[in-house]
Amino acid sequence: RGRFYDHRGNPLETPKEFPGHSVALQMLGAFILWFGWYGFNTGSALSITGPYQDQVVSLVAVNTTLAAASACVSALFVNYVIDDRKTGEGTFSLTYAMNGTLGGLVSIT
Repeated sequence: RGRFYDHRGNPLETPKEFPGHSVALQMLGAFILWFGWYGFNTGSALSITGPYQDQVVSLVAVNTTLAAASACVSALFVNYVIDDRKTGEGTFSLTYAMNGTLGGLVSIT
């Protein structure tokens, strides 16, 4: 039983769809990770010693914000265009937005 087997225990040819359960919890998790990324990136920049350390740390924080936000918007619009081409009606998906955000954060690290 479950995703890979039917009710008799026989394997299915293709697994059943297993959609996400809570978009609100996904959003919360993505924002918690985004907040934690500031500590990681700026904390790594704090190990730099020199006269312009404060400017470097602030630039790292701004770059972290811009990377996550631009990846979020890019993922939203790419998903919209692909849906529009496939179905004739585009939709915005928070799932793609949050995945784009995390992709942007990973790329800036």
